[in-house]
Amino acid sequence: MGADGFSETDLFGDPIVPRSEGRGRPEHRWSLENSNKVLLAFARGLSVKEAATAIGVSVGTLRKHYLNEIEQRNAARLRMEMTQLARLNKAAADGKVAAEKELFKRLDKAAMQQLAESVVDRGRPKKAAPIGKKEAARAAAKEAVKKFRPRAGPNLLN
Repeated sequence: MGADGFSETDLFGDPIVPRSEGRGRPEHRWSLENSNKVLLAFARGLSVKEAATAIGVSVGTLRKHYLNEIEQRNAARLRMEMTQLARLNKAAADGKVAAEKELFKRLDKAAMQQLAESVVDRGRPKKAAPIGKKEAARAAAKEAVKKFRPRAGPNLLN
């Protein structure tokens, strides 16, 4: 409990701000904890709307206060994975056998995924997408124009 009789955080860990004298809701403030939540949401593959819901703000407020995190959205999963691998590598270098085993598991899994992506085609050419009725009619119309084109006029000698 704080000095005002309020606990400092609610059930989800968000800060509770006691109502002040002014009208309306107080403006949201950027925090490292919320920033980390947003980055984890993006690493998990959530949308901007879902990330905003996760920290309890609107999409506009998220865009206003967490623009840097939104810009890192596409690389969040890769960065999170590399951070985890770096931590495992450090723990393995410090002599932790469990970290070493987990590091090899993850590296083997990544190698298998890469191999699976390379053999998915098995050297077969991809089939062309079938064309629809309208595209076939347009192609036939172009051929008909070539067939019934008027002849070129005679060459003039002068």
